Amino acid sequence: MTESLVLAEVLGAHGIKGWVKVRPLVEDPTFLVGLQGLVLLPGSKMRSGASRDVKVISLRPQGRGWVAQLSGVEDRTLAEGLKGMELRGAADLLPELEDGDFYWRDLEGLRVWCESSDGLCLLGEIDYLLETGANDVLVVRPCEGSMDDKERLIPWLVDDVVREVDMQAGTVRVSWYTDV
Repeated sequence: MTESLVLAEVLGAHGIKGWVKVRPLVEDPTFLVGLQGLVLLPGSKMRSGASRDVKVISLRPQGRGWVAQLSGVEDRTLAEGLKGMELRGAADLLPELEDGDFYWRDLEGLRVWCESSDGLCLLGEIDYLLETGANDVLVVRPCEGSMDDKERLIPWLVDDVVREVDMQAGTVRVSWYTDV
């Protein structure tokens, strides 16, 4: 069975013609338009709701967010009922990445090793990533064998801080501060 990913969240209705405000959880939301195999499911904060197959007919930026026209949603009443739903799709629907690019979900759980004057020391494992304005940030939690019990925030700055990602070995090598 293929892993199901949340690709966007429905925030509420937009206008009177069935459009919905969405929070895309992908870097380029436009790839969702016309994509086959999408499903609307109740989000984690919803008590109930029916799942349904859906297609993104149109998607556009609106203010600081995005609005979408979904198949089968032609009026505001239907759109209001979708608030809190998640737009999900199979992981294999995601575009293929170029060498050196990674999906965040693939980095979670990798062990982070830090270059120091004493060699390499284990800082911990990537728990999740944060999107900030300037750059993404690795949230590294201590794990068995890590040098201490500190959580660290490490900027995702390739070549400057992040020196190597080895998906086969399950490791990320960084040049960062071990005393912080």
